[in-house]
Amino acid sequence: MVRGRSSERLNLGIAFWFSLGVTVFIGGILALLVYETWALLTGHEPITNIVRSSVKTFPGWAFAIAIVVGLAVGHFLWGSADGETDPASRKG
Repeated sequence: MVRGRSSERLNLGIAFWFSLGVTVFIGGILALLVYETWALLTGHEPITNIVRSSVKTFPGWAFAIAIVVGLAVGHFLWGSADGETDPASRKG
């Protein structure tokens, strides 16, 4: 029983940190969108222009970052159906 409880605590810890990380990530995206809106309304340089000039300056790095982001998104959205996510392995 003690071993099961520590395993539950470990899973709860992993779930907590994952949820916190996702929340911080979404919060960061929200902050960037708010800044972009503010910059467009006040006449400051938006992030879009900064990214566009960086891509023109470093096209190889931009391509490599796009590949890594695409692989990461694809891994989470279209991962393998083995283990806990496999509908055939669920016990009903």
